[in-house]
Amino acid sequence: MTFDAARAAGLLIAARRGFTRFAPPAAGGPKEVADAYRVQDLVLRALGPAGGWKVGAAKPGDVPTIAPIGAGGVRPSPAIWPARELGMIGVEAEIAFTVGRDLPAGAELDDRELHAAVTSVHAAIEVVDTRLLGWPEVDPLWKLADNQNNAGLAVQPGGVPWDRRPLGDAPVRLSVDGRVLHEKTGGNTAGEPVWLLEWAIRHLCRERGGVPAGTLITTGSTTGLDVVRPGTSVVAEFPGIGRAEVTFPA
Repeated sequence: MTFDAARAAGLLIAARRGFTRFAPPAAGGPKEVADAYRVQDLVLRALGPAGGWKVGAAKPGDVPTIAPIGAGGVRPSPAIWPARELGMIGVEAEIAFTVGRDLPAGAELDDRELHAAVTSVHAAIEVVDTRLLGWPEVDPLWKLADNQNNAGLAVQPGGVPWDRRPLGDAPVRLSVDGRVLHEKTGGNTAGEPVWLLEWAIRHLCRERGGVPAGTLITTGSTTGLDVVRPGTSVVAEFPGIGRAEVTFPA
């Protein structure tokens, strides 16, 4: 069976609306990264605009992948996220950036122009969930079509001005219910998050219709994935940047 973008998107739309999961069908799913992005775009068209994007890479030099975060899934810290909205409550400490001006489709930006468009850097917690039964042992392209397993982002409001410095060695601390789970320097599998930011903006201008002012771009986990229970409170702290907090009431 050939790839059926509308069918794949329909399954994901229904699962997101109903807070349910489904088993990815053996046939008709995405065959390549471009197929997964097509499904993302159809889901986004049905469920509302993007408030942000997540980008990441498994290691330095890999081609990154990217996924939208719905506007309703970008929530200011301290955020309250009802556990009933999530099948799995995953959390990751991340560094996010705000693009402060409109960047139109087709814009060709050198590094100076791209950096000038980024106004602030933020502490963030990605809230991780899946609509796919059998996760994580499912096709990676289905994960990518499912917005790379995201539910949303709890983000430090306002952030701090970004001074254009690299952030690959930024210190981070992740605490759950007051207990420190991770305390380290760096930790992003891609190394330097700024190159992920640059790649994401160029991809969005080239292939996804541009970047509206106010868009958040979060640049991958610095602590790995932790799964927590309902009722938990999670804090991510990046000294010199700030902190983000999210609580998951049962």
